[in-house]
Formats: sequence, C-alpha cells, structure tokens
Amino acid sequence: IRRPPRSTRKESSAASDVYKRQLMYRLVYFSSPGRAEAIRIVLDISKLSWENVIVDFSGYSEMRDSKKLPWGLLPALETPSGTLSESCAILRYLGDMTYLKIDDEWQSAKVDECLDAISDMSNILTETFRINNIDEKIAARKKLVDSGGKLSNCYDLFCEKLENSKTGWIAGTEKPSIADIKLFSDCFGLVSGNYDGIDTSLLKERDALLDFHSKISVIPEISSRYEEMQDDPLRWVYCQNAFSNE
Repeated sequence: IRRPPRSTRKESSAASDVYKRQLMYRLVYFSSPGRAEAIRIVLDISKLSWENVIVDFSGYSEMRDSKKLPWGLLPALETPSGTLSESCAILRYLGDMTYLKIDDEWQSAKVDECLDAISDMSNILTETFRINNIDEKIAARKKLVDSGGKLSNCYDLFCEKLENSKTGWIAGTEKPSIADIKLFSDCFGLVSGNYDGIDTSLLKERDALLDFHSKISVIPEISSRYEEMQDDPLRWVYCQNAFSNE
C-alpha cells in the first residue's frame, strides 16, 4: 500500500482543522459573568460558531453527577474534540485560534504569568462566599478592599504593571492577549455591584486601570458585545465610557 505524499497528509490535516472550527462550540456556565465572561469575549473574537449555554445550579449538579464535566466544575467548553474545563485552560485553547495569540515564547510565558496572577486575585474573594451572615460577609470584604487589604494590593499591583508597560497591555505585548481580556473581565466585573461590600470605590485614584478600560473596551468585538448593556446590572462595567465620571 503506497502512502500519500507527505504534503498531501499535511493538507488533509489542515482541512480537518478547518472543518473542526466550523462545528458548533458550546460554553456551559451560569448566567452571571463570573469565570466565563472572558471566555465569552474570546469566543466572539474567535469568530467560531458557538452557543452560550446557561444552566442553573440544578443543571450544573446534573452535569457534575453524570460525569459530564472533566473536573466537576464550570465553566466547561464542549468542542469537536471533547469537553475542556478550567477557565484559564479554555482561554489558552481559544486564544491560540485568534489574533490574541502571542508567538514569541518569552512574551507568551509572561502572558501566562499575568493570567495566573489575575486568577489568584479572583480567588481571594472565594473565601467570603462561605460566610452566610450578610453583615459579616460585607465586613470581611471591606477588609479586602481597604488600603492594605489583599484585593486593594492586587489592584495596586495591576496598576503598577500597566504603568510600566510600554504598550499599555498587562504583559507588555505589542497587541492584546488573553491576559488583557481576563484582566478586563475580572477587575471590572468585581466592581459591578454583584458582590456585596465591593463597589467602584475600588477604582478610585487607579487611573492606570481606568485608562486600560478605555483602551480595551473599544476593541470592535468587545464594543459590539456590550453596546446594548448600559443598563445591565452585571455587565454595564464592560461598556465604553462606563467609568467616564470616575
């Protein structure tokens, strides 16, 4: 049996990749922005055909108990190759299909570094979700956002990174990366009013973050995604000029 020429096999593989990208991708998460909003933005940027699948806790529990989730957690991305879990892994996977991909190995590593640091910031709030008493929860979060608190320190550090970036992007890349999308999603999502005890005062005198918002919110796919959401109680923070009065 004669094998096809090597070049033919490569073309066949490339054709297969194109076919896979044409199939429907399904992102499964709750209705809130949470850990999925950055993924939704990158999916819009990717131009892939995708479905935003919203589940409630009952729907999530059913998926978890039936072993449909690789690690028992959401978000999950259903792809032509299988189901992928863990939000940063999904961002990396999708980012490689878009102009957000960073080819330089060192810069790509710095993007990963920033991505992990932003995830660490988001995880700081997790410990407060276990507090049932609302007054105690607000008090615990106040300590996090007050000067010297863990969240406050993170926002200061992100401002420092942005101020020291020659390009205005968090990892110092020449173009936006998935780290910038996650910074946009997570930093501004925290101050939307969705979390008791945290509001836009966390952005006070942090001009570098506000300038970053102005820079990234005009990206066409982001601008068009949120142009009708000025009155959305959770996603207004992603609109252009959302903080023009700050």
